[in-house]
Amino acid sequence: MSVFENVRLALSSLMANKLRALLTMLGIIIGIGSVITIVTIGDSLTGSLNAEMSGFGARNVTVNIEQKDMPMFTDDMASDDSSFDYSYEYVEPTSKDFLTDEMIASYRKTFSSVIEAISVTENIGSAKLTNGRYKANVTLVGTNADNAVLEKIQMLSGRYVTDADSRTGRAVGVVSDLFVKRYFGGKVTPQQALGKSFAADVGGKNLRLYICGVYQYKQPDGKPGNADTETNVYLPIGTAKQSMQSPAGYRTLTVRPKQDTDSAKFLRDTGTYFSSFYTRNPKFTATASSMESMLKSMNKMLGNVKLGISAVAAISLLVGGIGVMNIMMVSVTERTREIGVRMALGAKGRVIRFQFIVEAMIICLIGGIIGVVLGVSLGSIGATLMKFPAKPSIPAILIAVAFSMGIGVFFGYYPANNASKLDPIEALRYE
Repeated sequence: MSVFENVRLALSSLMANKLRALLTMLGIIIGIGSVITIVTIGDSLTGSLNAEMSGFGARNVTVNIEQKDMPMFTDDMASDDSSFDYSYEYVEPTSKDFLTDEMIASYRKTFSSVIEAISVTENIGSAKLTNGRYKANVTLVGTNADNAVLEKIQMLSGRYVTDADSRTGRAVGVVSDLFVKRYFGGKVTPQQALGKSFAADVGGKNLRLYICGVYQYKQPDGKPGNADTETNVYLPIGTAKQSMQSPAGYRTLTVRPKQDTDSAKFLRDTGTYFSSFYTRNPKFTATASSMESMLKSMNKMLGNVKLGISAVAAISLLVGGIGVMNIMMVSVTERTREIGVRMALGAKGRVIRFQFIVEAMIICLIGGIIGVVLGVSLGSIGATLMKFPAKPSIPAILIAVAFSMGIGVFFGYYPANNASKLDPIEALRYE
């Protein structure tokens, strides 16, 4: 008997007992549906977090000045308070400990083939600006030209700050379109705002800046800004340091590698390069870090949680498999005379065995398909309710369908084998 004939007989048997077949499939449907739902929501959450972290620059490398004798917090310290070194004393770094323009220039030259941008910033402070009856809240940030690349700033008019602005200490600033709207009461366009000035009182010092560029403001949560929203005003970092009388050098800088760069190697090389400048510094060193390693750890943790919950949900597949075995044994008992007739007509034991295995596989396959549809639907609904883009996993769907058929083979073999070993004479006598 061909495979197609066995499939036809299996479908005929299921159609003859629709309710029983549906109840038999229920365990498979629930098991597969639960696993696919969990995997879909988990993949959607992971994908959304990865996209959000990438938007924040997960591959960016941050170089910081750190104290050499700073104790590292470990898992043991969380449970053993005595392991913490209380003799540690914080020391404030001075200008001679900071990262210098010379270090950055040397680093840029050495790694020019793999560097896309190097950004340095210095937050001066926040201010509330007034222009008659119009008001605008701002945060003044000293920065360099490469910061526009790292923050993906889109200019609407004018230009961003340049390194020449920083060297000469030009009193220019780049403001947002929201600032222009608030500060000028909507009476000035971004193009018309160029060249206009405003004064900001920061730390008791009055700083007057001339607008050289206007960028498009994007609220982090995607919502439009309101009257209380603070937007950044970018000015040359040299101007910022000069106005605030800050010491030369930088406590931190951010580097963006080119897209095809090995980020792990780049992180190690960057850390090694900058720390080499501090071999003779008794108190401080430079360290490099990135969010990518944290992102990998987070993905691993989410994957383990997803796997654990899926394993618990998959227990219902075992229950469903036992149900398939039970119903197949009942089916063998009900069709004993049919088996006897087929054997009397010359059917071999392996043919009978294969027929019932195919029937068990068909039950599990149909249940698996229904479970996949249910799981993808529930997973998509769950992801949408949590405001994540739904991402059904094709590999998980294929594995689930294959696994359901495997359950049919595993749990259908014993009843099928019993059917193949029936004595034809006894089977024909069975009432």
